Amino acid sequence: MKKIRCLFLALLLLLQMGTAMGEGVIPDLWGLPTVTPQPAAFFFRGGIQWNMSREQVRGLEPIELTERNNASWSVLIPLKPVEVSRYTADLVYMFYEDQLKMIQYDFGTNGSEADFLYLTGALDTVYGEHDEPAASEIVRWMDQIYPTYYKEETILNRRRWTAGDGTEVYLFYYAVNAYTILYTAPAANGAQGNYITTGL
Repeated sequence: MKKIRCLFLALLLLLQMGTAMGEGVIPDLWGLPTVTPQPAAFFFRGGIQWNMSREQVRGLEPIELTERNNASWSVLIPLKPVEVSRYTADLVYMFYEDQLKMIQYDFGTNGSEADFLYLTGALDTVYGEHDEPAASEIVRWMDQIYPTYYKEETILNRRRWTAGDGTEVYLFYYAVNAYTILYTAPAANGAQGNYITTGL
């Protein structure tokens, strides 16, 4: 009788584990449920997402935006600084052929090293451990909007994070006490080349 009861309990436990795994919750060795992380789409302030048009972004961004154009690229800039973590920064939405491809927070010369380190910790918390990209990678992105303005030798203390959907986030100094957070879309080829990849 004891053996039958033990067998029944073991089968019940296996069934519960199977159900939990089907729901994305796997019990750990101590019987506590742990959620299996799933890659999530990148959402910016107010629900803004990659590839939205300028009009869609205007509809979600509560601050009035001014527009500037540069060949296939255009930018929308709020008329006043916005809140970022516990700071304020200038916000720039960057569109390639009317699709949102990059977003920038520019802290200008208002920041300190302590603020930069605080933002590094905050971004580590959101996106995991950072690595160090090449300065040329950042210059390549920024040249599309501000040609020749950013120089490799002044791009310092570079950090990069990759979100679950492939969004890349950069934090870097571009001048003394001036730094930026740059977000790039997973397929932000833009002016770097629109390739046909069928069959590759």
